[in-house]
Amino acid sequence: MESVLSSKALEFIDSINNSKNHNETLLRLKIGLSDYINVYHICAFVKTKQGFLELASTAQRREDTFNDLSDLWTALKAQPILDQSVELLPCSLMVTSFSHQQNQDIKALLIQIKMNESSGFFLCYYLNRTFLTPKEVTVMHSLIPIFRHTFAKLEYIQHTNRLLNEKTAALTISQARFQAFAELASDWFWETDTQLRYQYISSAEAQYQAHTYQHFIGKTPIELRSYDEQKQQKKWGRFINFVNNHKEIHNLEYEAKSHDGKTFWISISGKAQFDENGNYIGYMGIGRDISYAKQRELDLQKEKERAEKANAAKSDFLAVMSHEIRTPMNAILGMLELLEDTDPTEKQHELIDYMRSSTRLLQGVISDTLDFAKIESGTLKLELSDTHLINLTKNLVKQFETQAIKHGIEFECAIDRSIPERINCDGVRLSQILLNLLSNAFKFTHEGSVKLYLTKSDNHIIFRVADTGIGISESDIARLFEPFTQFHSRQKGRQQGVGLGLSITRRLLNLMGGSISCYSTVGEGTEFIIRIPYTIVENIDEESVIDDAQKQSQTSLKVLVAEDNIANQFVIKAILEKRNYTVEIVNHGQEAIEALSNGEYDLILMDMMMPIMDGVSAAKAIRAELGLQNIPIIALTANAGLKDKEKCLDAGMNDVLTKPLDSRLLDSKIKQHLFSSE
Repeated sequence: MESVLSSKALEFIDSINNSKNHNETLLRLKIGLSDYINVYHICAFVKTKQGFLELASTAQRREDTFNDLSDLWTALKAQPILDQSVELLPCSLMVTSFSHQQNQDIKALLIQIKMNESSGFFLCYYLNRTFLTPKEVTVMHSLIPIFRHTFAKLEYIQHTNRLLNEKTAALTISQARFQAFAELASDWFWETDTQLRYQYISSAEAQYQAHTYQHFIGKTPIELRSYDEQKQQKKWGRFINFVNNHKEIHNLEYEAKSHDGKTFWISISGKAQFDENGNYIGYMGIGRDISYAKQRELDLQKEKERAEKANAAKSDFLAVMSHEIRTPMNAILGMLELLEDTDPTEKQHELIDYMRSSTRLLQGVISDTLDFAKIESGTLKLELSDTHLINLTKNLVKQFETQAIKHGIEFECAIDRSIPERINCDGVRLSQILLNLLSNAFKFTHEGSVKLYLTKSDNHIIFRVADTGIGISESDIARLFEPFTQFHSRQKGRQQGVGLGLSITRRLLNLMGGSISCYSTVGEGTEFIIRIPYTIVENIDEESVIDDAQKQSQTSLKVLVAEDNIANQFVIKAILEKRNYTVEIVNHGQEAIEALSNGEYDLILMDMMMPIMDGVSAAKAIRAELGLQNIPIIALTANAGLKDKEKCLDAGMNDVLTKPLDSRLLDSKIKQHLFSSE
């Protein structure tokens, strides 16, 4: 009998092990128990901190309902198997589906279950007119291991279901979150087959309804290219090479055809995919609509081109303005210089000084305006050369000595002995900076002194311009270097210029890698300090040449002047003849070539802009067609731009002078090129 029971028990356990859910487990338990008792209904309860929770039931399960069965549990502790009438059960355990007749025949069998980490009981409703006999109760005791195993199976299923539900819920939330992000994002996901044909497009619902990308399905990026994209063979050849070698694609931007025949811009990135055997199966990646960014890029490009055209127009205007103003100004200044040689009266001298001062002021305004425009457009470049710093400083001092004496202002210049004689820098721009600072010092100093000091510190030369003028307030110092900033002198009408000088000074120093600072007290004076880095140039042993004046007296040098402006012709000729040069005037480049073909000259002064043939074309012809490589050609131009100078030098000219001409500089340049060539 025991061996039969054991055999049945094993079959019983095996049947329960193969069950897949709560209902099936209890159903198999019910079937197994039918060999012993006529089970009508079974339910299992697990003990929790909140009370007893129905774990499983062959009837409708009461989920998440906790029952207070403490009295019943106490009874089960004393007697693990209870066989009693259903009327004695707590109301919460009563099965209302029983008929009155069934209630008389149904009994309740409770089997306590104690596990290592959990406990509970089974409640079996069975049909029988009498309670179980002692022998039947003994059989039930022998089946407790099966009940325990069933209870463990039910708990395992519940735990598995709970984990599965949690994972499912988490996955659902994750999918919902991903879907929400996908709906909000402009990016979309794609997959292709081995031929790079789109097989899958993941796009937002709005995009899907608008058919933005769905027409991609079954086509390759190459087939979806716009007409303009098809012309870019190099770009797409590189793309095909990447795909053939299964390389990653990073931000391939191209113009694609839309479903309605229009075009739009997209960017795709992707990576080759392989199956578990390493076989290539296609590409997977993301795409993005970049039409807005591309349109912005195109708009910016158009704006840039428009700005460049406007800037070019401004440059052309400034060049024309420079030429048209500097040309007559050259004649005016030249005439004033010649006028001084006619023994004018004291009153006439005064008038000449006023005229020269006004003309120089106008020249300064023009120069500042042009320089500021070049700096703003980034076209101003420094021209580094070996500069005799001591001579540069002394020449500046000479320009202000007469003014200092005239206005009764003490003017002092002190150069430290450690200052190198020659440095590599842009001497013209350095002179411009110092000239501006000294001009301001004299402009706003009505009594006292103006001083210029040169010292050295580390790898910098320090220039200090100090005056005892009216001074500058702290609020004014804060905006001192801003463009178009002007400060009034206490003397009415002493304000001059357009307020660009100090702004240009600071920007020039920035280009040089230098700096400028200002210290001032109202009513006491102002001090500007500039620092510039420098490189020492070794002193060159200059040959003792014959005195220039002696050379000129020994032989009269012949200069050809090509200039179309009659007033400037008169001025240049007078200035040169005053210095014992023989001068011949021609009106344009073609006449200059004819003159050189028929005669010999020691030097040529060539205006850049002339009718019939300009100076640049004439210089090229002189060098190439006439083969005159050694004769010096100095350009005379009213255009102050660096490009104009480069154009002249590229044409074969030796030097460039900007109008209005400084007669001393003109004479110096002529001597430099004439005597250095001998």
